Amino acid sequence: MTIRSAVFWVAAACCVCAELAILRSLLFGRAREAEALDSMGASRTAHASRPADIVWAILPAVGLGLVLYLTWRAVELPREPAADVSHVGATIGA
Repeated sequence: MTIRSAVFWVAAACCVCAELAILRSLLFGRAREAEALDSMGASRTAHASRPADIVWAILPAVGLGLVLYLTWRAVELPREPAADVSHVGATIGA
């Protein structure tokens, strides 16, 4: 494993943990308690519906997955060997 792929996998793991934390807080966190209070009439602020909140939490996760995939392709792209300029046959100053 190269350092590039190790850094990629650490970053990917951090992104997955962050997205899971966002979804967990949305589904099981204090938002549920606030929603329950709002349904009882305790708060009259306008807010988005729960399905819309879930969609807006999943859309960035899908976009992040696409970015991670494209980054992985770039990390694992085989490197082209350096050009060998000793056999070009060009002369300098002639």
